[in-house]
Amino acid sequence: MRAKRWPIQLRLAVVATACIGCSLAHQHLVGDSIWSIPPSNEFYSNWASNRSFAVGDDLVFRFELGFYDVVQVSRREFDSCSADNAFRSFLVGPATVSLNEEGVFYFICSFGNYCLLGQKLSVTVQRLLPPPTGASPSSTPPASPHLK
Repeated sequence: MRAKRWPIQLRLAVVATACIGCSLAHQHLVGDSIWSIPPSNEFYSNWASNRSFAVGDDLVFRFELGFYDVVQVSRREFDSCSADNAFRSFLVGPATVSLNEEGVFYFICSFGNYCLLGQKLSVTVQRLLPPPTGASPSSTPPASPHLK
C-alpha cells in the first residue's frame, strides 16, 4: 500500500506551527560572557536594560565551580547584597534559570564582596502577548466624542 503524500504547503504549515512555541523563547547568556566581577558596578544593569525578558525565556549564567555562584534573592537582599533568605542557589555552572512568570527577579553572587563590586542582576520579565488575530485598522471603533 502506498502512503498518501501531503502537499508541500501543508507539510510546511505543520512544521511552522510546531515551531512557533520554540521560536518565541530566548536563552540570554548573562553579560554575554561569563558571570564574574564586572568592570563596573553598572555592567549587569546596563546589559539587562538593553534586552527584553519574557515568560518562557531562560537566563544562562556561565561560571566556574568554587569561584562564583548565583543566588536568587529578594529586592531587600539584592539592595543590601546579602543572601540570608535566598530563594534558590546555583553552585554549579553553567546554571540555567527559567523565567516562568512575570515580575522582577533578583540575582547576586554571594562569594566575598563580589555583589558589592557589581556582580548582581535584576530582570523584569513580561508576559509575551500573542499577536492580534484578524484585527485591521478599519475594525477599530472610532473614539468617543465625549472622551478627551
